[in-house]
Amino acid sequence: MLDDDEYWCLAIQRFFRADFDITTFTDAQSFLDSALDSYDLVIIDFTIAPNHRHETSTNGIEIIHQLKTQLKQPPLTILTSAFISRSDLTLDHTLSAHADIIMPKDCGLDEILQAAQALLSSKTP
Repeated sequence: MLDDDEYWCLAIQRFFRADFDITTFTDAQSFLDSALDSYDLVIIDFTIAPNHRHETSTNGIEIIHQLKTQLKQPPLTILTSAFISRSDLTLDHTLSAHADIIMPKDCGLDEILQAAQALLSSKTP
């Protein structure tokens, strides 16, 4: 889980821990420095605010693109955003060019968990 909102990370971690081993990151660099090839699935926020003064804001799509182009077997990806709603998803398909699933945060933790489970079950033969 990569999201600059510590409370959202905590909510995801608490909600998902019954089904998944989950690691949370609140800055892009720590996430990118981790063992990326060990993850089966990542949930990444669309916008990651800088953690330090010298950093710039990071786009979740850029991070997903980096994962998919640099890793031999990239993890499945869910892109989340508080700035999109369910209706936005039908209007703009450019976001879905990189992420496996795009979800508004307002859809709820249950729906995000179901999407993660569905993605992982589709990957398993």
